Amino acid sequence: MSSNALNTFNRLKATALWLSLSLLPATSFAVAPPADTGNTHPAAGASSKASTASADAAAKTQVFDDLDQSVAKGEKRFNQACVYCHGNRGSGGKAKKLQGRNFDADYLFKTITKGKRRGALVMPPWEKTFSDQERWELVTFILSLSPPGNQK
Repeated sequence: MSSNALNTFNRLKATALWLSLSLLPATSFAVAPPADTGNTHPAAGASSKASTASADAAAKTQVFDDLDQSVAKGEKRFNQACVYCHGNRGSGGKAKKLQGRNFDADYLFKTITKGKRRGALVMPPWEKTFSDQERWELVTFILSLSPPGNQK
């Protein structure tokens, strides 16, 4: 394994560990039962937000637990849906290049999920196209494009 590949792998492992540890408090809050307020009709969407947060946390943990497979799946999905604008292996094209950049995993997930508008360029939201797990797999692939020491 080359030095850059090993550094990238170690960086992704460290990110996975950090994300796993940062999810522990979030998942414990997402699972906690709501306080009894005497209201028998919860606010619309309250339980769906909690279940969405819980599903997102579970997908994130699963993806980072099997990093090699997640990166490979993310690359395949990237080549099907993202390569037209972002170029081969994120080399750029119609949209900014993704290689050599220092991205935050949560920022990437939110951008992939909700999309982004930048002038006349529009990145579509992928929330309804890809599951939480599939979007996290894309995140792992994009993070793998930026080995440590090569970030701009």
